[in-house]
Amino acid sequence: MPKVTFMPDSVTIDVAQNENLLRAAMMADVRVTASCGGDGTCGKCRMVVERGSVKAKPSARLTEAQVAEGYVLGCTAEVTGDVVVRIPPESRPGSAPRARSVRIPNPVISTDEQAERVPDKRAHPPVSKRFVKVSEPDHADNASDLSRVKTALRRAYHLKDVEVTIEAARELPSAIREGGWSVTATIMEINAHKCLITGFQPGDTTGRQFAVAVDIGTTTIEVAIVDLASRETVAQATEYNAQVDRGEDVITRIIASTRPGGLEELQHLVSRTVSHLATSLLEEHRIDIEDVVVYIAAGNTVMTHLLLDITPEAIRTSPYVPAATAFPPIEARSVGLPGTHSTYLITMPCPASWLGGDIVAGVVAAGIPWSDKLTLFVDVGTNGEIVLGGKDFLVACSCSAGPAFEGGGITHGMRAAEGAVELVRIDPDTFEPMIITIGNVKPLGICGSGLIDGVSELFLSGAIDRSGKFTTDTGSARIRRGEHGHEYVLVHAEESGTGGDIVLTETDIENLMRAKAAIFAGINVLVESLDLTLDAIEEIVVAGGFGHYLDLERVMALGMFPELPTEHFAFLGNSSLSGARLAAASRKMLEKTSRVAEAMTYLELSVNAGFMEMYTSSLFLPHTDLSLFPKTEELLASRLAEKVT
Repeated sequence: MPKVTFMPDSVTIDVAQNENLLRAAMMADVRVTASCGGDGTCGKCRMVVERGSVKAKPSARLTEAQVAEGYVLGCTAEVTGDVVVRIPPESRPGSAPRARSVRIPNPVISTDEQAERVPDKRAHPPVSKRFVKVSEPDHADNASDLSRVKTALRRAYHLKDVEVTIEAARELPSAIREGGWSVTATIMEINAHKCLITGFQPGDTTGRQFAVAVDIGTTTIEVAIVDLASRETVAQATEYNAQVDRGEDVITRIIASTRPGGLEELQHLVSRTVSHLATSLLEEHRIDIEDVVVYIAAGNTVMTHLLLDITPEAIRTSPYVPAATAFPPIEARSVGLPGTHSTYLITMPCPASWLGGDIVAGVVAAGIPWSDKLTLFVDVGTNGEIVLGGKDFLVACSCSAGPAFEGGGITHGMRAAEGAVELVRIDPDTFEPMIITIGNVKPLGICGSGLIDGVSELFLSGAIDRSGKFTTDTGSARIRRGEHGHEYVLVHAEESGTGGDIVLTETDIENLMRAKAAIFAGINVLVESLDLTLDAIEEIVVAGGFGHYLDLERVMALGMFPELPTEHFAFLGNSSLSGARLAAASRKMLEKTSRVAEAMTYLELSVNAGFMEMYTSSLFLPHTDLSLFPKTEELLASRLAEKVT
């Protein structure tokens, strides 16, 4: 990995090839003025390349003389090898540079590592195409078309109990004759002993077979197209769940589903979103719908019920009973998804009312059911689901974190899309921000990682106190009285992509504090249920849409995760979708999800007195008991000492 050394800070950090130079500075905690989100328009993040090389875009913000001297704009420069850069005084937001602790990029679970964590993932897909040739019938051998195909399938693929749908039986005569007595059967393996033929195509079409893996999130839906022949992901896309207009959380969705026509409307909205994503990707990559053999969907219990047009009404009230926790495969088009009669929908099992198939998929994708380590799995989203265990046991809970982590309920919140502020640093002397956006464009709003960064930086800089209220005597014009209380101006109107100020309000901060308190309290309940302590955890796998650059130091400073060594953390991204992709490509992985769902012990937090007590104690930054966060306490003391000196 290339090394970037920042002078005069004398800080060196390893970065990925072609990493953005401004982003590298933020990862190294090197102070640089940057306010336009990284699109090069403010011209403030000037750096001088002293040794090595970077790939820099031309900028009207730099004179010819400056370019000759080695000046570049950090936000428009990419690291192409080892490089030494100097931050000139005019690019500093404060006074002199201070020594900082260099943050190593979060260890993302790679494809190779996942292969080690998840055995047998290359077993045969649960739904796939099988090609056979049969002899042409004559007077001496006039067995039926179907019996010929079944016999050939048993001999070629060792299939035992082979059944067929009536739709497949209807298309077999023409398909087998059009193919010159060769035919491809689409087969769904019910279990190791029984399979179902759902369709036939003439000739050999096994080179064209695809699955659609779906993560049905409360806020967003993500879809991936998987080539079952190569087991590679062809394409992936995401967009807001259209149900958001009927409520931001699952409770409001359940209520909406109980109104006249509500269930049908919500089912239509979710299937419409999935259909739009799938159709767009299939058309873009010129994949015929006839070659899509299966949808594998993972979602929380309420979202799964709504997709399948099953009322989730009883989940909302005690004793919180779902209609079902495991669901049979159905024709995809019966719930409005694009496909033929041979395209089936398989949904992940949901262990409990508030613990869904998305978590089951994520736990499998993380390899926890095979792990010897005591592993904590945390899916940070609208609902915070937490699992603790390993290969011998799994205990789980779910806590309502709200939509803040996905940009919901935040004044200028947005999902992690182009234009979202994702990294924030605030100078503790001047309270001036340093920001970068996804896509290095003008800021449009703040996503979850940017919100965590921003609030943590406000806290560590002394701009807000431990209760999340602004300190109003800082002298900074960025802290002002807004329409609904005090707020911090993260981006001025002239530097934003919306033409208006982008702010963080006390209400935004309160919403984040509630969300992080729910996560930390849930973690503690699981640990205490096993009569363990937090330091017994050997690995924390973080799932969700936070991405590679979530700053663990700042997350722990908020009090969301326990203070453990950063090397104990690993990030999996959208683990729900990862698990759905694994299940689409391997029958053994799909079977494993069922076993994992059955093995989970679920703790209902709504009746757990310890949870409410811990939640209340966590509604401070980082916690009412600072002894739980000694590193943060030390960091606060060092920041205070910096201000004094």
